[in-house]
Amino acid sequence: MKNVLFLLIILSFLAVSCGETTGEKPVNRGLAGFLVEFAEDFDLGTPEHRIENPKDGIVTKINITALGYDKKPLSSYSGEVEISLLYGENGAVSRITMENGFAGDVEVKMRYCLDNDRVVVQEVKKREGETTYEPTGKMGVSPVFYTNVATISAIQGTVKGAKGNPSAFNNRNLTLKDREMVVIAIIEGGFYLHEVGAEEYSSVYMYTYSTPYVDDNVEESTSLPVGALIESANGSVFEFFGFTEMSFPTFHPVYEEKDGKRTLKVDTSLIPAPKDIGGILTDNDEMEKYEASLVKVENVSVDWFNAEDSSYVEYSQFPLKTSTGASIMAQTLYTAPLFNAVAEKPAEGNVTHHYNFTGILKQHTSARPSTWIIVPRDMNDIECLDCK
Repeated sequence: MKNVLFLLIILSFLAVSCGETTGEKPVNRGLAGFLVEFAEDFDLGTPEHRIENPKDGIVTKINITALGYDKKPLSSYSGEVEISLLYGENGAVSRITMENGFAGDVEVKMRYCLDNDRVVVQEVKKREGETTYEPTGKMGVSPVFYTNVATISAIQGTVKGAKGNPSAFNNRNLTLKDREMVVIAIIEGGFYLHEVGAEEYSSVYMYTYSTPYVDDNVEESTSLPVGALIESANGSVFEFFGFTEMSFPTFHPVYEEKDGKRTLKVDTSLIPAPKDIGGILTDNDEMEKYEASLVKVENVSVDWFNAEDSSYVEYSQFPLKTSTGASIMAQTLYTAPLFNAVAEKPAEGNVTHHYNFTGILKQHTSARPSTWIIVPRDMNDIECLDCK
């Protein structure tokens, strides 16, 4: 009897599962998403003709229409929606209440836009007993609009006020182009790329995770040389303890014909002179302008440090002190390993020397005593002023 009863239960379950007793086939009802349109004569631009992107943002207005699953306006809809950008940031009111399925002339202030972007509208609701809003998955996007292409100076110069002044384009994949760019150093599994003509926020680290090679469009594979001109580069902007990088980049060098062969175009005269940062070491905002750039500090000496500290043991990282008492870290492990910082640190009885240090400026927000680090390109970047 028990077996018969169990069999009847299973058969009943299967019948319901197969839809034999469910009645009418269910249909989707209510809100499906939103139609997002620009409310005024807004120039979307094109990849060939891009719209201007002022520093304080692009201000425009949008119309939002609720749509049902039949793709028709849903005039019965009322609810709250959040307005954002796919990549950038909306500097205007970000949450509004829609009534009767429509909201018109909603102001949007589009900031931190590069290359292309869209306005995004999504429904949000509060869970019972909660105070925060969560998206429901119902959304809509505007047509794509095209703004200025990405440049090194835009990525480095547009920053937010967090520790380390991170790029406003952190975690975004971008393509650098339409500027003359030159390789100024190849250090630590990557290369430093400079935007020719830009004096501030002009360089960025391209983290290739190994020595960068060029193996296309030339007769044989070769490592990327200092002074090589780069036509375009793509990568993901990433903040590593306050230091802006472009990770896993692809890049396209400029080529020229020489003696009937296709070769890389190299012009070391485009590498800028090092910026003297000795007077701004205590001003983080000013130092930020020269992150990843070629810089120098003059008349410095090695300050005291613990030679058993991991920062020195693992990276040959040690402090330099200026005549005014300001500090900057130096790192010599990979590029200037013959420099003996231990022998130069102040101690009873020894004579310390004074140096001019040239190199690439890095930042690491957990470094001490200074979050800024100068990395010589080689031993030639370390000049002793009073050595015999």
